[in-house]
Amino acid sequence: MILPTKHLKLSNALLNLGAILLNNIEGKNTVTLLWDKTKDLSEIKTFEKFTLGLDLLFMMDLIELKDGLIARVAK
Repeated sequence: MILPTKHLKLSNALLNLGAILLNNIEGKNTVTLLWDKTKDLSEIKTFEKFTLGLDLLFMMDLIELKDGLIARVAK
């Protein structure tokens, strides 16, 4: 489910979803603003997949949440 396989298309893999979300994070966003920007994309569709993508990015230390705002981690 995280990586694409022979039976799982890249468009359905969480790694792709995380990349799409990461590309849509510009500066600092609220969860609601990011959801509004990405909810109509065919890869995301549901809030469940959206939150799984955010969880993956957070676990990979690519985003952080401070004061209710999501931002990329500067490395």
